[in-house]
Amino acid sequence: MDILYRIYSAGSCLSGTLKGKNFLIRTHNIKPFAKIFVIYILIAVVPTLIISGILTELQMKKYENEYKNKAQRNANLHATNIENFIGETVGRLEMLATLIKVQHSSLIDIEEIFKETQEKDKRFSGFYWANSEGDLLISSNSLNSPVNVGDRPYFQQALKSGKTSFSEAHIGRVTGRYIMTIAVPVTENEQIKGVLLASLRLDELENTIKMLLKDEMIVVTDQSGRTVIETSSLTSTENLVDYRVDLKHPSWIITAKLSPENKHLYRHTFSYYLVAVFIIMNVLLLLIYNLRLKFKVKKEKEQNEYQKLELLGNLAASTAHEIRNPLTGINGLIKLLSEEYLDKKAQYYFEVIQKEIIRINAIVSELLVLGKPTAYTLNTYNTIDILREIEPILQSEANYMNVQLSISYSTDDVPISCVQDHIKQVILNLSKNALHAMPDGGKLTISIERDTDFCFITIEDTGVGIPKDRLDQVFNPFFSMKKHGSGLGLTICKRIIDTYQGDISIQSTLNKGTFVKIRIPLSK
Repeated sequence: MDILYRIYSAGSCLSGTLKGKNFLIRTHNIKPFAKIFVIYILIAVVPTLIISGILTELQMKKYENEYKNKAQRNANLHATNIENFIGETVGRLEMLATLIKVQHSSLIDIEEIFKETQEKDKRFSGFYWANSEGDLLISSNSLNSPVNVGDRPYFQQALKSGKTSFSEAHIGRVTGRYIMTIAVPVTENEQIKGVLLASLRLDELENTIKMLLKDEMIVVTDQSGRTVIETSSLTSTENLVDYRVDLKHPSWIITAKLSPENKHLYRHTFSYYLVAVFIIMNVLLLLIYNLRLKFKVKKEKEQNEYQKLELLGNLAASTAHEIRNPLTGINGLIKLLSEEYLDKKAQYYFEVIQKEIIRINAIVSELLVLGKPTAYTLNTYNTIDILREIEPILQSEANYMNVQLSISYSTDDVPISCVQDHIKQVILNLSKNALHAMPDGGKLTISIERDTDFCFITIEDTGVGIPKDRLDQVFNPFFSMKKHGSGLGLTICKRIIDTYQGDISIQSTLNKGTFVKIRIPLSK
């Protein structure tokens, strides 16, 4: 949305200035507009087109496989029907051949059987009995003149092989129909007495296939590629998906062809994916932009905090010493006045002034830590030794606040490179905050541990805790939840730990306590 808004704003700015005097000033927006437009094309439009194309190709292959499977089922169905019919016809002829062997002296009954069979099934063009020379002796159709089929290749093949043979599609000499003939030789004592012929009407066979059609096209061809039967129920013959099945008897090829239901399937599929991917890409762009915006805000916030600390440091460095000098003079004069005016009321006022001077001096001392970095000499110290040195102070403060103190030390040395007083100050500041969070008593736990690369210092209390909405502000300068706190203690702690390339984190739950964890790299 931001990109579109910026594009719209750039366009509006340009069109608005055409009417005024600032046209030359505003036209510099054309370059940012072009840059944004090119970036948007590269990261949104181009990937959308590529991804849509890939998804469309995958989907089209899926569609093609579905149509291929459907074409296969249809081709197998029609091939099975044709094979069953041919097989049934061959079975009938073989039965008739057996009957002719038995009744070879009287073929009148055979002729009647021929006629009855033809009348029952329109797919038969005729049944014939031919002698070994090819002369038709018996026919289910009327023979107006003698007919000889001895020159037919299928007839000669049946005589030579002694087995059933199948003709190619041809025009019958008796009926003039487009037929295919099945020839079954009749043998007796290994001698061929004649050949039993059955002619199948290919037009009726085509009608039978059409009755089973759904949305496919069936093409029957012979081995030479010549079309025997062709049915068409397709409105379009473009982009057809086909599947072939080979028949053994007869030697036909059954091909089922299917046309996609939607002529513009590729276009519609591509359009669908184009819209879907375009929406997804723009949503992703918005999410990425939102993440970048959050990251930018976070970085700006960190920079602001850093600048605030720098400003505070510069201010502290330039004014802290100047403030201390008059404070020292004021403190001395107050002591002299307190010795001169001994009445109770004046002494009370002098005591309050001295307390406030001490408080101001403490704040100035803390400000000095926030000043510009000072060239310290770093030495390697055992963190355990640093904590043991201040343990009596911590124990004294804990006893005064009626808090149980528990300190756990690592069994191994924990060496870090630091200024010893800095680490003491950090532990004392955090422990002091923990004790103040337990005005009615509680437990303060301090531990030191180590792993391969880091020293870990943890300080845990069972105090009042910190609200979640304020937890991310605890390191901000001058933020304090204590009535008379300066708000610089945690800021100083973080500044010191950051100086040693470490980090400090705080977890807290209201009315349960606070857990502070410090991580400092071990000295190499």
